[in-house]
Amino acid sequence: MMSKIHDSKILNSQIDFENSIIKIKVITEQEEQLNMIFEEFLAFHFENQLPDSVLLDIVEEKVDSFTIENKDLLEKEKDYFWPIDYEDVEDLINYIKDNSYHYYKIHASYGLNGWILSKKYSFK
Repeated sequence: MMSKIHDSKILNSQIDFENSIIKIKVITEQEEQLNMIFEEFLAFHFENQLPDSVLLDIVEEKVDSFTIENKDLLEKEKDYFWPIDYEDVEDLINYIKDNSYHYYKIHASYGLNGWILSKKYSFK
Protein backbone atom coordinates (compact mmCIF):
# COMPACT_ATOMS: atom_id res chain seq x y z
CA MET A 1 0.00 0.00 0.00
CA MET A 2 2.84 2.36 0.73
CA SER A 3 3.64 2.92 -2.95
CA LYS A 4 0.13 4.29 -3.59
CA ILE A 5 -0.35 6.60 -0.63
CA HIS A 6 3.13 7.43 0.66
CA ASP A 7 3.45 11.24 0.80
CA SER A 8 -0.13 11.71 -0.39
CA LYS A 9 -1.88 14.83 0.90
CA ILE A 10 -5.34 14.46 2.42
CA LEU A 11 -7.81 16.66 0.56
CA ASN A 12 -10.90 15.74 2.57
CA SER A 13 -12.60 13.03 4.55
CA GLN A 14 -16.20 11.97 4.90
CA ILE A 15 -17.79 9.80 7.55
CA ASP A 16 -21.11 8.32 6.50
CA PHE A 17 -22.65 6.83 9.64
CA GLU A 18 -25.84 5.78 7.87
CA ASN A 19 -24.00 3.55 5.38
CA SER A 20 -20.98 2.83 7.61
CA ILE A 21 -18.40 4.18 5.15
CA ILE A 22 -15.35 6.38 5.67
CA LYS A 23 -13.86 8.02 2.58
CA ILE A 24 -10.54 9.79 2.61
CA LYS A 25 -9.66 11.63 -0.60
CA VAL A 26 -5.96 12.15 -1.24
CA ILE A 27 -3.73 13.50 -3.98
CA THR A 28 -0.52 11.60 -4.65
CA GLU A 29 2.89 13.01 -5.48
CA GLN A 30 2.05 12.18 -9.11
CA GLU A 31 -1.05 14.44 -8.84
CA GLU A 32 -3.42 11.44 -9.00
CA GLN A 33 -6.53 11.72 -6.85
CA LEU A 34 -7.51 8.58 -4.97
CA ASN A 35 -10.36 7.72 -2.62
CA MET A 36 -9.47 5.42 0.21
CA ILE A 37 -12.68 3.71 1.23
CA PHE A 38 -13.29 1.90 4.51
CA GLU A 39 -16.57 0.02 4.42
CA GLU A 40 -18.64 -1.41 7.26
CA PHE A 41 -16.65 0.36 9.96
CA LEU A 42 -17.19 -0.38 13.62
CA ALA A 43 -15.17 2.48 15.09
CA PHE A 44 -12.43 4.97 14.30
CA HIS A 45 -10.20 7.41 16.12
CA PHE A 46 -8.38 10.30 14.47
CA GLU A 47 -5.88 12.67 16.04
CA ASN A 48 -4.06 15.75 14.78
CA GLN A 49 -6.52 16.52 11.99
CA LEU A 50 -4.84 19.39 10.18
CA PRO A 51 -5.18 20.94 6.73
CA ASP A 52 -2.63 19.53 4.30
CA SER A 53 -2.02 16.36 6.36
CA VAL A 54 0.47 14.10 4.59
CA LEU A 55 0.13 10.33 4.83
CA LEU A 56 3.08 8.10 5.48
CA ASP A 57 1.30 4.74 5.33
CA ILE A 58 -1.79 2.73 6.23
CA VAL A 59 -0.96 -0.58 7.86
CA GLU A 60 -3.18 -3.47 8.85
CA GLU A 61 -2.27 -4.56 12.36
CA LYS A 62 -3.34 -7.57 14.42
CA VAL A 63 -6.67 -7.18 16.18
CA ASP A 64 -5.10 -8.34 19.45
CA SER A 65 -2.82 -5.30 19.42
CA PHE A 66 -5.84 -2.99 19.05
CA THR A 67 -6.88 -3.37 22.69
CA ILE A 68 -3.31 -3.11 23.98
CA GLU A 69 -2.52 0.05 21.99
CA ASN A 70 -5.84 1.68 22.86
CA LYS A 71 -6.22 0.52 26.46
CA ASP A 72 -6.60 4.01 27.98
CA LEU A 73 -9.08 5.15 25.33
CA LEU A 74 -11.18 1.98 25.70
CA GLU A 75 -11.25 2.29 29.49
CA LYS A 76 -12.24 5.96 29.27
CA GLU A 77 -15.10 5.32 26.80
CA LYS A 78 -16.37 1.92 27.99
CA ASP A 79 -19.13 3.44 30.15
CA TYR A 80 -20.38 5.23 27.03
CA PHE A 81 -20.69 1.90 25.15
CA TRP A 82 -17.86 2.76 22.79
CA PRO A 83 -17.00 1.20 20.49
CA ILE A 84 -19.72 -1.27 21.55
CA ASP A 85 -21.26 -2.50 24.79
CA TYR A 86 -18.98 -5.27 26.11
CA GLU A 87 -18.17 -6.91 29.45
CA ASP A 88 -14.38 -7.20 29.19
CA VAL A 89 -11.60 -6.76 26.66
CA GLU A 90 -11.72 -10.42 25.67
CA ASP A 91 -15.39 -9.99 24.68
CA LEU A 92 -14.45 -7.00 22.55
CA ILE A 93 -11.63 -8.85 20.79
CA ASN A 94 -13.90 -11.82 20.13
CA TYR A 95 -16.59 -9.55 18.70
CA ILE A 96 -14.09 -7.87 16.38
CA LYS A 97 -12.67 -11.20 15.19
CA ASP A 98 -16.04 -12.99 14.92
CA ASN A 99 -17.38 -10.16 12.76
CA SER A 100 -14.31 -10.01 10.48
CA TYR A 101 -13.20 -6.49 11.32
CA HIS A 102 -9.68 -5.38 10.40
CA TYR A 103 -7.52 -2.94 12.34
CA TYR A 104 -6.06 -0.29 10.01
CA LYS A 105 -3.60 2.22 11.44
CA ILE A 106 -3.09 5.53 9.68
CA HIS A 107 0.39 7.00 9.96
CA ALA A 108 1.20 10.51 8.83
CA SER A 109 4.42 12.38 8.38
CA TYR A 110 2.38 15.50 9.13
CA GLY A 111 -1.10 15.81 10.60
CA LEU A 112 -3.77 13.15 10.81
CA ASN A 113 -2.93 9.92 12.61
CA GLY A 114 -5.35 7.31 13.86
CA TRP A 115 -7.03 4.03 13.19
CA ILE A 116 -10.16 2.48 11.71
CA LEU A 117 -11.84 -0.85 12.47
CA SER A 118 -13.63 -1.88 9.28
CA LYS A 119 -14.46 -4.96 7.26
CA LYS A 120 -13.18 -3.66 3.91
CA TYR A 121 -10.56 -1.23 2.64
CA SER A 122 -10.05 -0.27 -1.00
CA PHE A 123 -8.88 2.47 -3.41
CA LYS A 124 -11.00 4.03 -6.11
